[in-house]
Amino acid sequence: MGVVSVGVTDPELSSVALYTPLPWPLRLDLLPFVFLYATAVYLYLLRPEHDVVPSLFGAFSVCCHALALLSAEWSVDVRCWMTCARLKFVPEVAPLPMLAKVEPSLDLLPKLLCHCHLVQSTAEKGFKGAEVPTLWFSYQNLKFCVYEDLKTINNCKAQFRRLDFPSHGTLESYLGSGGIKTSSELKHAQAKWGKNDFVLPMPRFAELLKEQLVAPFFVFQFFCMLLWCLDEYMYYSLLTLLMLVIFECTVVKQRQQNMETLLHMRCAPQACLAFRLGAWIQVSSDELVPGDICSVSHSSRSTVVPCDLLLIQGSCVVNESMLSGESIPLRKEGVGAALVSEAEKLSRLEVEDGSSMKHKKHVLFGGTKVLQHTVPTALNSPQVPPAPDGGCVGFVLRTGYGTTQGSLMRTILYSSQRVTANNSEAMWFIILLLNFAVVAAAFVLAQGINDPTRNQFKLFLHCVMIITSVVPPELPMELSLAVTNSLIALTKSSIFCTEPFRIPFAGRIDVCCFDKTGTLTSDELKLHGVAGLETHVKPKRSTSKHHGELDIIAAEQLPLDTELVLAGCQSLVLLNNQVAGDPLEMTAVRSIHWCLTNSKDENSGLPSVQPSFFSDRRGEIQAVDIMHSFTFSSELKRMTTIVSVRKADNDEQDEQRVLTKGAPEVLEPIFSKKPSYYRRVYRHYASKGCRVLALGFRVLPVQYSTEELQKKPRRELEADLVFAGFLVLDCPLKDDTKRTIRELMVSKHKVTMVTGDNPLTACDVARQVGINAGYSKQTLVLTPNVEKGVVEWKSIDDGSLDAEDETFPFKADEVKKMHVQYDLCITGEAMSMLSKQQEITCKSNTAALEGFLEILERICLYTTVFARTSPQQKEHLIMAMNRCGKTTAMCGDGTNDVGALKQAHIGISIVNPSSAENYPHVAAAARDISTPVGQGGLRHRRTPGLQGHSVEEVQSLYGGSDDAQVVRLGDASIASPFTSKSSSIRVIKKLIRQGRCTLVTTIQMYKILGINCLITAYYLSSLFIHGVKNGDQQLTISGLSIAMFFLFLSRAKPARKLSHQRPPSGVFCVSVMVSIFGQFVIHLAFLAAALRVAEPFIDPGDPAMHPDGQFTPNVVNSIMFLMSSIMQVNTFVANYRGQPFMEGFWENKLLYRSALFNYAVLAVVIAEVFTPINAMLELVPMPNQETQITVAALMAGDTIVTLAFEQAIQMIGFIST
Repeated sequence: MGVVSVGVTDPELSSVALYTPLPWPLRLDLLPFVFLYATAVYLYLLRPEHDVVPSLFGAFSVCCHALALLSAEWSVDVRCWMTCARLKFVPEVAPLPMLAKVEPSLDLLPKLLCHCHLVQSTAEKGFKGAEVPTLWFSYQNLKFCVYEDLKTINNCKAQFRRLDFPSHGTLESYLGSGGIKTSSELKHAQAKWGKNDFVLPMPRFAELLKEQLVAPFFVFQFFCMLLWCLDEYMYYSLLTLLMLVIFECTVVKQRQQNMETLLHMRCAPQACLAFRLGAWIQVSSDELVPGDICSVSHSSRSTVVPCDLLLIQGSCVVNESMLSGESIPLRKEGVGAALVSEAEKLSRLEVEDGSSMKHKKHVLFGGTKVLQHTVPTALNSPQVPPAPDGGCVGFVLRTGYGTTQGSLMRTILYSSQRVTANNSEAMWFIILLLNFAVVAAAFVLAQGINDPTRNQFKLFLHCVMIITSVVPPELPMELSLAVTNSLIALTKSSIFCTEPFRIPFAGRIDVCCFDKTGTLTSDELKLHGVAGLETHVKPKRSTSKHHGELDIIAAEQLPLDTELVLAGCQSLVLLNNQVAGDPLEMTAVRSIHWCLTNSKDENSGLPSVQPSFFSDRRGEIQAVDIMHSFTFSSELKRMTTIVSVRKADNDEQDEQRVLTKGAPEVLEPIFSKKPSYYRRVYRHYASKGCRVLALGFRVLPVQYSTEELQKKPRRELEADLVFAGFLVLDCPLKDDTKRTIRELMVSKHKVTMVTGDNPLTACDVARQVGINAGYSKQTLVLTPNVEKGVVEWKSIDDGSLDAEDETFPFKADEVKKMHVQYDLCITGEAMSMLSKQQEITCKSNTAALEGFLEILERICLYTTVFARTSPQQKEHLIMAMNRCGKTTAMCGDGTNDVGALKQAHIGISIVNPSSAENYPHVAAAARDISTPVGQGGLRHRRTPGLQGHSVEEVQSLYGGSDDAQVVRLGDASIASPFTSKSSSIRVIKKLIRQGRCTLVTTIQMYKILGINCLITAYYLSSLFIHGVKNGDQQLTISGLSIAMFFLFLSRAKPARKLSHQRPPSGVFCVSVMVSIFGQFVIHLAFLAAALRVAEPFIDPGDPAMHPDGQFTPNVVNSIMFLMSSIMQVNTFVANYRGQPFMEGFWENKLLYRSALFNYAVLAVVIAEVFTPINAMLELVPMPNQETQITVAALMAGDTIVTLAFEQAIQMIGFIST
């Protein structure tokens, strides 16, 4: 009979195999060894008393058994082979214990053996979407399920799928949901999804320590120390073992502290209202299940959203800093108010994490804080009455680890356990070193076998010691230390990392991509005024053909229609009598001297705006009430509000208006009539680097209620708008943007701007910061020609607005030549047309995407600006750069750039200081409207979580401990592996510098460990051949000295400036391998010369020279110890990379001082001027002065030649780059 084969459909997993544990007597890690032990006992009883065969056989049996048990710990495949059997069928009556061997598709994920659970009571499937799985297992807190019946499973036709949540249904289904209606539905939902909680079991210290102690490298270290003990090096072995155990204990303690930190991040369960079984009842938040209808409200303290909810009715203002790091309050609207057509109701919910989250504005994510809520006026679903607490009504989409917060928790939890990536570089490096060690050991073995006086056991022991000496037991510790120290340094710079293994990638960055708004430019906008209102400008006697349309009208002199658009078309919120929201909107409202107040309708979640005492409109307009709002959409590139304008004169009738602002080219076809100079004006100011928004309005002919407005399609409301001018704002560059971009370009990094802004604005900003060459190069923009159905290059002529645009045909293969002569910019519209062309010519969407990415590959590295790009286009662009073999970095915000940040090797979310929890305000309290908008100004906002702390306290908080702490929620972003709490793009420079330092430190550790191990192997072989041993004190002091050097080496700081020279990409680079083997040859030559000097003093008849005797100091040992000691110091000094990637040798005070101290001690020892040091090192005096001078010359020669050789290698590498 065959075995049960179950597939898996998930991007993270490649295969799943079902096993059942074998009974203890049949396990391969027990049964064979019972016979071996019985044989050993039999031999012991049968053989003579002094026979060594039983002892050797018993020792062999114990070693094999230990190796079998350890192999089962190290390898999941071996554990399955030894302790389990493949499952032949899944029984229904008497279920067997089952295990699932999970093979991940990514190398960074571990292969695990997980418990597989069988759910027998599947007769009742419950309500739709809550089918209880037949089989399920949990892999890294992700639940994978099989829903088919046992017959299908046993026929090998079932597949494991990730636990599904009701987050892909039609919007109509959510609106019509009445929650969980029966006890049976509730029971099935609880069985399927479990508790709404993050289960984080705290492992005991002993369990974690056992896990560390059975790790392969620690077992190897223990084995090496055992060998040294057998060779009578007791002090050295015990001291080294004690250091290793202490290190492992500190690692375990740190892991426990990280787990405790994660446990404290969990929000305690809170009471909430859920609509179940036809009534509102109070339940604990950890009892919520997908399909529940629950109420969300804001209490005196900020309410934490317990899970991912689809807001059905009502509106909320939330703070999502727990997920994105950005604390600008966001308005969330009920999906019921947004659906006006049958097509929209039948569309499916899109809330998956990524670049396209169409319905994100309707979803409350778990872990976010509700700052304000609006009581819904009525519910679309007649099945659900209003909540008793007046809260917003939401549908539970996802719970536990299925939520967005759960995904972030998993990232933090499991990435903190793997500081370094499990690459194969270390394994191949060790295999390479082993080849040399085997040669040395074979030479010793061949010599020893021919010597009848040698103890064969000691000979075998020495050969094994030579082979094991080239496997550096400190390697994982040192590699982990390099990344951990970088993690600490980044945290002190307010750069938080959820995936530490990516830090070395930062040292290889080739391409740096930047968003423009809020990243390169500041959020502190300056409003110039409104342009394009020619009729409102006094005529000037001028011969200019531009009759005033380019003139800017100041905010104080704007016509009423334009002023109402600025005042009413915004998404600002009023929190604790302070206004918070988009800095652009706050700047506009502040400039026209209006202020926000609470709406006269208490049930409305939208504020009102009123003219302040400083406004001339105070006697004309009483207030503008926002009745309905279509928030800004990155896809539509506009926002719209419908407002009620209340006149100050009660005799005048109030009017309702549609107010819109957005990208000029997007609003152009919506306007009923636009001036002839429309394009000239906005292109003029865009080419000056200004941010330009078109303004429009329409007076509704009849009065509508809020409910009627909510049912009207957006397209209908936005039709036939009246043009109200162009809002012109200046987005000044951040203080250090130019300097940082210049340094990146000088260091030969490709710098690209990827923005959703206007191409003219983007090109001008690119020219200002130095991404574009400026006026020395003409700029070409790739735009679509709709009439011809092609894309073409258009020339931008900033000198004359009326100049005919020069066009060039687009050919992807010629872009590489064109970028030498032109600065190139590609628009999102052109990318869309290229994508559509591929969709027409290709048969499938996959082939079309592949063809589109191939085109992008040929043009992306030669283009400096990508403008008007959508979030998905940004993602595709980064994918194309990665396919070109480049290491990419993307710097942007954690909201619009999610896809691109995740695709980049180094994704950095920049959290502006304008997004902290101390919200700024642009108006005072609305109680008496006596304070102008600008009086309070924009308050400086602190970093989230640090309120009330001084700078010193914050520094001590992050820098007071040198332990690598797990990153906290609120510091990390779900969007990217790196989050910066500084608004400056200097973060990319810091990250590259730190990444280079980490990469170089890792490579130099490989080099030092490799060279030292090779020296040790041949040093030991030369001693063993001549029957000479090392002293216990010599090895102990040497080991302490090496440990001290490694500690100082790992604490090197990155260089202050970026160099155009690139660090080696890995240990197998030509320069690195030449350096390692070149230095080894040099050391080997001097070692051979020193042995030749010592040969006259070798006396085979001397008891001190007996291979199996006790250690006795002698001349040969003294000479060889001095040579090996100087070589170890030289290895550290020569291979310390220093500038231009890290602080120079003389800047690393601890390292250079310890090196000078070691040189001084060795000089004193060879000169024999202070003999107590020689005695402590178990050295004998040199037999004569000639030998003393010769050895000193060899020590000096090895130092000079090694340092000169390595310097030459570095110079050759510098010249080649």
